[in-house]
Amino acid sequence: MKIRAALFSLLVIYLSTPEARSETRDWTNTAGKTITAELLGVENENATLKLENGREYTIALNTLSEGDQTYAKSWQEEQIALAEAPSPATKPLMTVPGKLLYHSDLTTIDSDWSIPCGEWEATSEGLTGAELAADDHAAVFKRSQTIKDVIIEFDIMIGESKSAMFGIDGNGHLCRLSISRRLFQARKDDSDKEGPDTAKMFNAAEANFEPDEWQTVRIELLGEEMLAQTGEHISMGSDPSLAGDKAKWGFVVSGEAVGFRNLSIWEASLNEDWEKEGARLRRSLDIEE
Repeated sequence: MKIRAALFSLLVIYLSTPEARSETRDWTNTAGKTITAELLGVENENATLKLENGREYTIALNTLSEGDQTYAKSWQEEQIALAEAPSPATKPLMTVPGKLLYHSDLTTIDSDWSIPCGEWEATSEGLTGAELAADDHAAVFKRSQTIKDVIIEFDIMIGESKSAMFGIDGNGHLCRLSISRRLFQARKDDSDKEGPDTAKMFNAAEANFEPDEWQTVRIELLGEEMLAQTGEHISMGSDPSLAGDKAKWGFVVSGEAVGFRNLSIWEASLNEDWEKEGARLRRSLDIEE
């Protein structure tokens, strides 16, 4: 029996983006015939496969094995989720975004967030956090979810607060971005304040943020490098400790209420132009290589 008779009808939708591609795998139909192919698309209970010779065919899902049907439908659900997922509102410099790992407009607080200190409230406008004098500590709002090489993006309204931070922990404090009305600065943290590990401040970008205006902030973490940007303000640096997994992350507020909204985190991979562009950016910011 020819492959065409065993498989297939006309393709209705062909998904050709890199995110839509799947691995090459073996597919078996209900007659026990097996082919090796890549799944290109699923539409109206049909799957489109690309054979190793480059030819493409469409096959009814109900003519495939149970395992293949489950795989194809799971793949379809993942592609729909990817298509509906938000993309970065700002253009990353060091990295390119991949799979969306987390997203919240921060209008509600789910149970995965921990609030050890401070007063936090979610409304239709987003999240606000403020320090409480009784805590004798900055307000903390963090989530346990392991990330590594990522793009992090959120909006912030600094208000009249002393400062706000996006903090990232590994085995102890790892790194953070600090934002005040006058300063925008990333740093590698002292993990435990007991040595020999010490903090490392990256370049400081002077700012003049209006207290009642939203700023979109992006943090890029890739290997040993960290880059943070809002508008024309950029702070960046590197340290070997940044290359590992990041186990916990979230917001910290010192002082009065700060607003946050639209938090998204994507997997990140290297921008192929970064070696050249990164060197140029370091020179412009007077950062030593």
